[in-house]
Amino acid sequence: MKLCKKLLSVLLAMLMLIPMAALLPAQAASTLDLRVTPFSSDKTVIKAWYNKNDGSYDLFLPADADASALKVNFTGGDTLTVGDVTLHDGDVTDAFAADESYAVSVGENSFTVKCYQSANIPSVYIQTESGSLDYIHANKENKEKAVITTVENGEIDLDGAALKQMKGRGNATWGLSKKPYNIKFDKKTKLLGMPKAKKWTLLASYLDSSLLRNPTAWEMANLLGLAFSSEYRHVDLYVNGAYLGNYILCESVEIGSDRVDIHDLSKDNESANPDVDIESLPASGTGADGAVQSASVKGSRKWVSLPNEPENVTGGYLLECEFGERYNNEISGFVSNAGQCVVVKEPEYASEAEVAYVSAFWNAAEAALLSPTGYNAEGKHYSEYFDVPMLAKMYLLEEFAIDVDAGQSSCYFYLDRDADKFVASPVWDFDHAMGDPYDARYGLRIGDPSIWYVNSLNYTNSWGGASNTPTVFRLAYRHEDFRDVVSAAWQAFNDADGVAQLTAFEDALASRLSASGAMNAIRWNHFSAAAFSDNQAAYANMVQTGTHFQTQRAQYLNKGFSADAAMIYYDNNGGAGLVFEPSITLIGDTVTVLNTDARREGIAAPNGQTFDGWNTAPDGSGTAYQPGDQITLTARTTTLYAQWRPMTTGETIKEKNRSFWQKIKDFFVKMWKAFVSIFE
Repeated sequence: MKLCKKLLSVLLAMLMLIPMAALLPAQAASTLDLRVTPFSSDKTVIKAWYNKNDGSYDLFLPADADASALKVNFTGGDTLTVGDVTLHDGDVTDAFAADESYAVSVGENSFTVKCYQSANIPSVYIQTESGSLDYIHANKENKEKAVITTVENGEIDLDGAALKQMKGRGNATWGLSKKPYNIKFDKKTKLLGMPKAKKWTLLASYLDSSLLRNPTAWEMANLLGLAFSSEYRHVDLYVNGAYLGNYILCESVEIGSDRVDIHDLSKDNESANPDVDIESLPASGTGADGAVQSASVKGSRKWVSLPNEPENVTGGYLLECEFGERYNNEISGFVSNAGQCVVVKEPEYASEAEVAYVSAFWNAAEAALLSPTGYNAEGKHYSEYFDVPMLAKMYLLEEFAIDVDAGQSSCYFYLDRDADKFVASPVWDFDHAMGDPYDARYGLRIGDPSIWYVNSLNYTNSWGGASNTPTVFRLAYRHEDFRDVVSAAWQAFNDADGVAQLTAFEDALASRLSASGAMNAIRWNHFSAAAFSDNQAAYANMVQTGTHFQTQRAQYLNKGFSADAAMIYYDNNGGAGLVFEPSITLIGDTVTVLNTDARREGIAAPNGQTFDGWNTAPDGSGTAYQPGDQITLTARTTTLYAQWRPMTTGETIKEKNRSFWQKIKDFFVKMWKAFVSIFE
């Protein structure tokens, strides 16, 4: 009872700290309804955007708009005054110019309008059927018809073409303020010179104010020789007249002659079932009575119940390694015998035979990677299942970029029809990579060029929860013959001045994006700067941060991919989680032995046991080490295995107490977050 009274008094005290104004309905303020049309099409209308940071209204003009001949529309009065110029609705004027601030009045209301203008890139205008994004934003799966207009070099390229749908996309990025979208035409359509297709993606790059990380990854993939990287264009995007910022309009990851060019098994499914609405077929899986099992069930599969199977189910397949909670929302896929969730992206509505075929192939490949020798029980080497040079190049790119999702999400493989090997491609989703200075994962700064990252990752089965399943890249990198292929690929990349080519590419692209990058930063307040020139300078600094990271990263990887490189692994040996040594080391280096919670979430002990140090042998028969000891690396690979012993009675009681108080703490943290959310 006393505890309840104390909590109530704390909550009341916190409420008193909240200004009463925050609890009252906001008063309606006079608003400016100002629209300008920069080109001949009335579908290129742009609305002035209210900037709550300084109370101004911002006009974000696209590249090649003639600021001396803008058609102006407004409401709220018979005339609109800009300085000493008086305008009527529908007038064409030169009263607004880029990078200027104006005193504007309509009726009895006065406003400040700031004008900015992009340069060098196309602009895209989408008008949804409802005239709003509310329905689309309410749920990522909500779809709405729209029309699209594109302008490049001042010329209208596509004027009001019908979109079958516009919808949200992404996972974590969908929850951000600046949202990504997918658009789809009824028929294949060329966009801004890119090959015809029905499906296109608009990447928001909200977490990447440099706007360069995905393009840089695609450029590096092309330099390395990885297949099917997306073609793209940076664009200024306007939806229903509102400027949404700089977006990357790019090819979606899908099977197609101009995309991932492999056999399209989806068409075979349609041909085998000509009168069937495949998308409406029931889901089925390996659970009891055909139930679909969750991501936590190793060896499980899920599919749709096709009435007729195609004659040949050997391919093509487009697969994506994915987080468990995302896998659960997908239609077709499987969980490997080791626990890796794999989504069958195409065919999206895969049959039972198709999922059985591709999952068996994956499990055999995984078993070979898991084996210390690289051979599975059938005597087949992992190189018989994977295109090893392509796998090595994909790993190299992921490690160079320190991609936080490497091997866990947005990690694609394809298997063509009658093919005998998985191919790692295409690359996708690098906004959390390439020297992101703000992101940190597993106790490491992603922008730190001196660390190992990808080759030590386990697959994560949910946000904040680890599994015992190493990613494909971690499994492969433990094999010295694979490391040799990676080193050779890195040497070839260096011989071709790959990093210099990358940074030159980024510098040229950033120069072209300077104006749009500044507009995008103002729209989303990336740099907390008001002046256009200040945002351009901050944008240039962000670009320089990325190129500086890449130059430094190359220097460290020259050491890490050398013949004398040494890896030290910490094996959980029955525990849950992962510990790894992030330092890039050489044979002869001395390192400090880590504790079980030194990196990542740490290793959780098996039930009823407690950590008892490390040993060079799983059964404890080798050399023993305690956290804090020094170990000199004498081989290319050193593995320390966690040792466990039963807890004493006192340790058991202590662990129960710790668990109890942790639950209490978690409860109050949850309640506090719920309380705060009421007033957000």
